[in-house]
Amino acid sequence: MMDPHSFERKQFELAAEFGKYVFDHPEVDEMLPDGAHVYFQIIGEEEFNQHSRELSERQRREEGVPVVLVRIKGLAPPQGSRLIEPVIEPTSALA
Repeated sequence: MMDPHSFERKQFELAAEFGKYVFDHPEVDEMLPDGAHVYFQIIGEEEFNQHSRELSERQRREEGVPVVLVRIKGLAPPQGSRLIEPVIEPTSALA
């Protein structure tokens, strides 16, 4: 069974990235039913996928919430800092 804390952390990260994706692709937003529970399936991560599937099924069955599946291969590495040509000027505490 997947550690709940690890699942929550990964789910939060995926939801944030999906939000960015929807922002960049507004046509996807039109495909999503109002109040839908979005769940993720990641290629090669069966433990995560099983837990995600079980939670989404519970949402659909017990709460009558529409469910949307998003299948992904994974996440790209972070892009790093978005600062453009920063100039760093340390000063002493006594200056």
